Amino acid sequence: MSLLDHFGQPAIRQQMDVLLEGNRLPHAMLFYGEPGSGMLPGALSLVNDILCTQPVKGKACRNCPACNRASKHIHPDLHFLLPLAGAKSLSSAFYGPWREAIAENPWMNVFQWTRYGDMEGKQVDIHKADIQQVTGDLSLEAFEGGNKVIIIWMAQFLAREGNRLLKLIEEPPDRTYFILISNQRERILPTIRSRCMQIYFPPMEVKEITTLLTEVYEVSTEDAEVIARQSFQDMGRALTLAKNTLMDFKDEMASWFRAIISRKGQDMATWADQMGRQDKEEQKQFALYATSFVRNIVWDFADTGEPENADGKEMIKYMHTHYAPDVWPLIIMGLQQTHEKVTRNANTKLLWLSLSITVKNQLMAHRLQHINA
Repeated sequence: MSLLDHFGQPAIRQQMDVLLEGNRLPHAMLFYGEPGSGMLPGALSLVNDILCTQPVKGKACRNCPACNRASKHIHPDLHFLLPLAGAKSLSSAFYGPWREAIAENPWMNVFQWTRYGDMEGKQVDIHKADIQQVTGDLSLEAFEGGNKVIIIWMAQFLAREGNRLLKLIEEPPDRTYFILISNQRERILPTIRSRCMQIYFPPMEVKEITTLLTEVYEVSTEDAEVIARQSFQDMGRALTLAKNTLMDFKDEMASWFRAIISRKGQDMATWADQMGRQDKEEQKQFALYATSFVRNIVWDFADTGEPENADGKEMIKYMHTHYAPDVWPLIIMGLQQTHEKVTRNANTKLLWLSLSITVKNQLMAHRLQHINA
């Protein structure tokens, strides 16, 4: 399976096919939705259709030289506008890191993108100089005499500079297509939004995430089902979980709960110190994993009394039977707050120790009476 044919949004792919077959594809489109919903893979799939020189019913043949170049994102008539650090930075100078990033994770967010171009920790934006260069490039004839496409990734970063594109989008050069991508649609200028066909990408279904993990990223079916349920309908998060070993998170979760249940301050401090030494992104992913794990304690027992396909079944069973249900929303809230504070560069060792002590106290206060008796 190729992401060009299946990017987890079959209804949207069908909508694209109808537009292509009827030769009714608009010159400007805005793909918007939640992170990890497949906007960039969807745009790259459509780009291949637009640039193909031998389309079949409007769809790419996948065999011609143009298709080959488009699938590798090296087609000379494919342009990108990207959030970059530095007012004089040009997207064309970052095409190498950009292609590397797409190959590794086309579901990435802006934070993940900054790791590729030596921009981590820097303020990024889509700048005036970059817009001017791309505007000039689009005014030229197509290198291969066919269509031209520009993808504006995370178009909310256009901000005030968006007006520079307004005239071009309103009256584009012949056979030129604009695809804007954003997970913050409301930050795009209304005048730009009104000139685009807007296509909403809903959160991905669990079954679609499972299919992509197994057929595109070669994750085992068993792990893919677990990861899909823990991804909160975000394929980017699912891919990150798949690339980090799932067993590591499982073992870390078990170690954390053992330290908390034992009520030994030294064990909790040791665990918090080890977690605080991990990469910030790893810590955030663990917080998300732990949130999903805690939700399983309630959800998987809600109807049948037994966890279905749950990770760490014995631990889930123990926590479910020994503690009152109203403690888990409190713990989830604590994990969500910790995730947010890790993102804001707080002292992570103290964060995890504080959370561990809080969870220990909450569990003690909500331990079921028949267990204490």
